Amino acid sequence: MLKAFGSLLLGAIVGFVGVLLHNAFPPFGIILAIITTAVGINFAGQLFGFRKYKIITALTWLAVALRAGSYGQSHELLITSNSYGDIFLLFGLLVATLFALKKV
Repeated sequence: MLKAFGSLLLGAIVGFVGVLLHNAFPPFGIILAIITTAVGINFAGQLFGFRKYKIITALTWLAVALRAGSYGQSHELLITSNSYGDIFLLFGLLVATLFALKKV
């Protein structure tokens, strides 16, 4: 139970860092955001030892990224529909899926 909570927390942190980095320092921010996603999900597998925790981390990353890409109460968007935002969502999801399904 505690490992699942740690996996949720790690996924939220990795997603938050990726959301902040993806548009920060073009073009290096998007590269850092994708690398952060890959390393964070792989780290969850090494830290907790099972693939299911990597999947929990990836799903939490996806929830954070999708929430950042939708309108908030003040109509703010953290992931805009520009090329960097689209690349972050598409390649981030691809990287998260690949690294979550990879063996530990």
